[in-house]
Formats: sequence, C-alpha cells, structure tokens
Amino acid sequence: MPDMWCGIPNNPVIDGAYNDNSEPTAIPALSETHKASNKVLSSEVLSEREYQKIIKDIDDPELRAVFTGEGLAGFVDPNIIRRKDEIEENDEDKQDAEPVASKPYDTLVAARLRRRAEDGRDRIICQRCYNLKHYTRLDHSWKKDIVSDPRALHFLRYRSNLLVIVVCDIFDIPGSFIPHLGQFIGERHPVILVANKTDLLPKDFHEERVRMWIRRFTNILDLNIKNIHLVSSRKNIGVRDLAANILEHRRPGQNIYMVGRANVGKSELINALLRISIGGSAHRVLGSHVPGTTMGLAGIPLRYFVKALVPAEGARPQDRQTNLYDTPGMFSNKSIVAFLNNEELKLAFCSKRIIPLSYILGLGKSVLLGGLARIDLVEGPSRVFVTIFSTIRPHFTNIQRADELVEGMASGKQSVLKPPTGDSERLKSFPKHQIAVEHTFEGLHKHHATLDVAFTGIGWIAITGQFPEAKIRVYTPDGVGASVRPPLMPFEYKMISPHSSVERKMAK
Repeated sequence: MPDMWCGIPNNPVIDGAYNDNSEPTAIPALSETHKASNKVLSSEVLSEREYQKIIKDIDDPELRAVFTGEGLAGFVDPNIIRRKDEIEENDEDKQDAEPVASKPYDTLVAARLRRRAEDGRDRIICQRCYNLKHYTRLDHSWKKDIVSDPRALHFLRYRSNLLVIVVCDIFDIPGSFIPHLGQFIGERHPVILVANKTDLLPKDFHEERVRMWIRRFTNILDLNIKNIHLVSSRKNIGVRDLAANILEHRRPGQNIYMVGRANVGKSELINALLRISIGGSAHRVLGSHVPGTTMGLAGIPLRYFVKALVPAEGARPQDRQTNLYDTPGMFSNKSIVAFLNNEELKLAFCSKRIIPLSYILGLGKSVLLGGLARIDLVEGPSRVFVTIFSTIRPHFTNIQRADELVEGMASGKQSVLKPPTGDSERLKSFPKHQIAVEHTFEGLHKHHATLDVAFTGIGWIAITGQFPEAKIRVYTPDGVGASVRPPLMPFEYKMISPHSSVERKMAK
C-alpha cells in the first residue's frame, strides 16, 4: 500500500482486499450482514429489492451513505424522483424491467433532453440561438456577428462544380444586391436569382412586370443568371417552382450555395425547401430578422431534400457527398439599418404585407420616416402625391419645422421621430442627417408613379404627378442608404380629392 494511506486511521478494507500485512480484512459493519445473507450473496446478480434490503440493514450511517449517495452533491431522494415518465427502458425489456435505481436530478434532465432531441421534439442549442429563436434578441450588439466584406465568398471562384442561388430582398432593390458579385464568386457558375419576401407586396402585383423590373438591375451583378424567381419563403409561395428549376439546372454531383446580403431570407428559404421535402422538421435552420444570424458556412446533405432538390426516387450515386450550403449574409455598411440597435430593428423591420397609403406633399413641405429618412419638395408644382411603402409612420410638416425636429433629435431631445429610440445619450450618438440625394425630374402621369425614392432596409416612397419639373432633396443619417429608381409599384397611387379636408387616402 502507498505511504499516503498509512496516516489515515481505521482505514476500511472491503472483503477480499488486503491490508499492509497482506492479510484479508473485512468491513466490520458489513461482516455480520454478509454472513447472515450468505445465501443471497452467493447469486451472481442481486435484484434491486435484495440490494436495497442489504444496504438498509447496515447499522453504520456513514458506511450506508457511501452506498446510497446520501449527503453527496446532487443527491435526491429516490422516492421523489422515481417517476414512470423519467425512466425508459428498451422496448424488449419493458415488461420484465425492475424499478431502476435513482439518479441525480440533473442527470435525469439531461437524459430527457437527449431523448427529446432524438425524437425530433426539441434540440439542444446555444444561448445565442436560443435568444434569437424565442426572444428575437441578442445579449450584445448584432453588429459584432456580421460579415461585410464580399471577399469572404472568394473561395467559390475556385470551385468548379456548383450551382449558386443568389437571394435578394424584393423590398430592398437594388440595396440587397452585392455589386459586381461575379468578381468574387466567378462569372462562369450557373446562377438562379431569387427575389424573396413577395408576401410583403400588395396582393394584386403583376409577377411578370416585377420580374422584368428586377432584370433592369441585374447588370450590376456580373453574373450568368439562368432564371429569376419571385418567392416568399415564409408563406411557401413560389418555392415549388424554384425547387423544380433548381432540379432542372443542377448537374449530378453539384453542390448548391445560397449567397446574398444579410437578412434577405436565405436560411428561411432553406427551411421552405425542407418543408417540401419532409413536411417540416424540428431541426430547421435558425433564421430571424436580426442581421448576421448565420455566422458561418452551414452545410446540409442533399439527401434531406428528396422531392425538392433531389429526384423523388432518391439521391443519385454522385449526390451522396453533396450538400446545400447556407453562407453568411454580406452586410452593407451603406445601409440605414447599420445605425440601428436591437430594439430599433423591430420598429423598422417589415414583417407583414404593406398597405400603401397616398398623401399630398405640398411645395416647401417635408415627409419624414421617423429619424431615418426625409424628403423635401424644394421646387416644382404646388403639390405632388407620395405613396408610402414602409412600416414606419410618416410625419408631414414644413421644411423649417423639419429642421427643428432633426436638430432637436441631434441634441438629445425626445420627439415624434421614432426610430431612433432611447434616452438622450442614444439620440445624441445617432448620426446626424445629411443630404443623400438631390434629384430633378419630370412628372409623367397624374395617376401613375414617376419614380421611387428607396431607403435601404426600411422601404420606399413613390412620387406621382404630372408637371414639367420638380426638385426633391433627400436626407438620411450620414447621407447613406438612399437612391432614386424607376417605380416598382407605379399603380398603387390612390386618387385624393382636391376638395377633401384630409390629406390622406386610407386603404380600403
């Protein structure tokens, strides 16, 4: 025996073990019980009842605690935690199963979570994903998790056998495009362009006209685009047509990569394809409105996409090692969303169908979308008509009063301009308004929109009227995130009577 054991007084030795004199020694407290139960102990395996009876007959409480676990960390009384739903045996052993010895409570909880994960009812996720899934929030700023450099996709340029799905947000075009994307991922790869979130547009929009409108902006991508699809991954609109087109263009052995800006719905599109394949799954890809939800390259074997991306008869031999990859979204530093915190994102994010509202904007007047966007009618006719496509409530006033509101917000004064929200320190730290666009144009039709003023991530404002010339001045935080484009929804203007005392036409 080692010397370290010599200093311990009355060191108990189990029957069959040896002391320093090499003589067998028995535990005194257990010796009598052993002799009395010699017949029981001679069997090879003790039943649970026999084991508990022997332990109960031990007189020494300290020795009995060694076998029962009493006083140890995590010990729970067996009579409290022995429940049928917490004790599972294999199907073939259930009929003959004896009562199972108790386990610490934390062990039982962990075992139950593992069983739920195996059954598909639940899964163990990290704290970040749990907060995003159940509370749609992060414990830190979402800006810590974003990727803004498109060169992170440069590895695709050197891969030869792949199909690229470029996803954009139809509510944010061209802001959700990555300029010259072909220079980063390669111009030779076949590409299918997917315009997501069509469920946010009015119900009666014309798909083919919208598809032709999107094609005007595709020249900035430098890509070999095979087809354009309009889908809503959240509502499963157009997803089956997209899946059939992917199946048509994809060659055996090709991997599929989802590429696009942050928060355009790439992860949710993968979930929509999974719903087609296996009718929904608890192990879906996590997605939220917080940019940067997907932090790394995530691959899903294509065999899980039978009936969607893989033929119904099953995966081909070349497809056994192929995957669908969800890439991190490339965030644009020129987006207005970049200035918002976690709480302000909820106010600016559009999550339901937009109801366009038309207003009168007079000469010398301003329309503001919170503290994020502002349009002044500087020169031109006495009035024009503006149609708002945004969830942020507009505020109309004259240019002088708009200047006072913006300056007050910059000094930390609370106002009707929300977002941004928070205390005076938050308002003071918010970027000041600067001129983003000055544009002079001609009004072409009194009932159809002439142009859109788009604000990245928060919506757009369509301007309608027939006049020879008008000049607008657009302000945004730091002067970024605003652009002028041809109208996406030119026919959504609702006529307003010039004799009405109300300057707004409510949607029916």
